[in-house]
Amino acid sequence: MADPRLFHMLHLCHRAVFRAADRALTSRFGITAAQHAALMFLAEQEGASMSALAAAVGLKPAAVSGLIDRMEKNGFLERCAAAKDRRSFELFLKPAGRDIVKESKALIEESNRYLLEGIDDETREQIADFLEKVTVRAEAYSGEAINENEELAL
Repeated sequence: MADPRLFHMLHLCHRAVFRAADRALTSRFGITAAQHAALMFLAEQEGASMSALAAAVGLKPAAVSGLIDRMEKNGFLERCAAAKDRRSFELFLKPAGRDIVKESKALIEESNRYLLEGIDDETREQIADFLEKVTVRAEAYSGEAINENEELAL
């Protein structure tokens, strides 16, 4: 059986990494990690819908609506009525948002180097493999009792 502390440790690690990202992004660019994730997604998916952004950054639609409101107010993106359905919106980066995407790449590289310092390539691969498998299994888990002889196909 898995050590139950493992999942608590994953939770603590996730929170610590995102708090560090918030501190770094707030001090350098005046944005949160959630806002940065939105900017990075929109840099790759220009014109995405609000629901696509919500799914990409792992937020509920109501939360992403507030996030977009704040980012639009700060001049990072704009919301335009969709051509095919005027009731929905498409999201586009403004120059200030594009600048942050470009300028934050060095911060991302610096942060990754710092967080992974002292961890060899083999261990990094094992950790990445482990996290990917846990993610896939967690997404597939329904919460129902699982037969011990039943394997989840990966």
